[in-house]
Amino acid sequence: MIKYFFRFKILIVVLLFIACASIHSEPPKNKPNIVFIVVDDLGYSDVEYMNQKKGIKTPNINKLTKSGMTFTDAYTAAPVCSPTRGSLVTGKSPAAVKITCHIPGIGMEKYASKQNKNKKLKEAFFLDHLPSEEITVAEALKTQGYTTGYIGKWHLGGGGSRNTKDGIVDANFNPDKQGFDVNIGGCAYGQPARYFSPYNNGTITDGLKGEYLTDRLGDEAVNFIEQNKEKPFFLNLATYTVHKPLVAPEETIKKYDGNRYFAMIDQLDENVGKVMDKLEELKLLENTIVIFYSDNGGLFGNPPLKGKKGTLNEGGIRVPLIVNWLGKVKPGSVCNTPVTSVDFFPTFVELAGGNANKYSKLEGESILPLIQGKKDTSERTLYWHFPHYRREGLSMGAAIRKGKWKYIVGFDTQKEYLYNLEEDIAEEHNLFETHTEKAQELAKDLKKWQIMVDAEMPIGYNK
Repeated sequence: MIKYFFRFKILIVVLLFIACASIHSEPPKNKPNIVFIVVDDLGYSDVEYMNQKKGIKTPNINKLTKSGMTFTDAYTAAPVCSPTRGSLVTGKSPAAVKITCHIPGIGMEKYASKQNKNKKLKEAFFLDHLPSEEITVAEALKTQGYTTGYIGKWHLGGGGSRNTKDGIVDANFNPDKQGFDVNIGGCAYGQPARYFSPYNNGTITDGLKGEYLTDRLGDEAVNFIEQNKEKPFFLNLATYTVHKPLVAPEETIKKYDGNRYFAMIDQLDENVGKVMDKLEELKLLENTIVIFYSDNGGLFGNPPLKGKKGTLNEGGIRVPLIVNWLGKVKPGSVCNTPVTSVDFFPTFVELAGGNANKYSKLEGESILPLIQGKKDTSERTLYWHFPHYRREGLSMGAAIRKGKWKYIVGFDTQKEYLYNLEEDIAEEHNLFETHTEKAQELAKDLKKWQIMVDAEMPIGYNK
């Protein structure tokens, strides 16, 4: 009897072990859906809730701020689009990925010839596509059981898109080769060939004549949500709006007395509302995190910030960011902690129940503790490396922000700037001469980071 009793105990232990093992190997229940809306060229002030530009109407985006968390100090990894986009999908800085400038539609050789003409320094080397060996956030989420969709602008698919008939330089560089199950609209284009159908885009079928691209991408996003409502999904809706050319339906332009830019923002807002309405209709809001973000500063002024797209001043890199998640994010909350593009990869992996530490060389931090309302006491350090010329303002340089301090150095001019963003968000007062030690400290940190990521420097730069 004793023998059978011990056998019975052993059997129980084995069964318990198997049960526990099966529990721990099971994927987390109720993985949240992720909807990541990335707008093209939407500036810090280009949303109604900022109260900076009279006449802008964004009621649906306003709703996101009322029901979610608004970030006041959200940044992009670069002041132009392709580097930020590469950073978003890899979790690495543009300097590390080697995509530090927008990938030129005219082709790399023509671009270099144009940009470097009569210049003291030559622009640094950069890639014209996202290397296939880079692990993307879509690939990471697929291992967690997610269906992944990319709808809209990619701009990581090769240089020379203007020389193509359909925006495809090499199909192997498109989103569907980088972990996305669905790709609608993503190719090498940095701006659409046409905002109205026919689109001349090889990754999206033409609609009825006169169909507006922003509306079409919104409809495709809604369809993707509908088709994947029963399983966890990651949807990256990357609008071509509000990038030039300034094109919108005539009735919307009339609504804004001929202001085409405001009309484009209106159409953007309408389609944000369309996505949110679908999530509500399907009762998915409680299990879907929605992030609204832009890829760089606006081109038409970003008050109260200095500068615009293409510059290392705040107007080129500080952008709107709203996080919305019903029941998880405190309605109407505000976060003042600086965050940036590389933070989304680890955030999304963590949301999916994965471990971001398994992906090497990620440079970001998960913002999940921030959106959960946990107080952040760390002094975050952010970096920018932009060895390229732009006509819009301060470029061809690098920058660092640490706490309230921001330091910028121009590679070509050798001029240095130091700003206290807590007291001077407009960057009107250069404190370099009066706070030299702080500037030198930040310059040293910036240099260490550049060495760590093996940043490409301008040709002819010897410092």
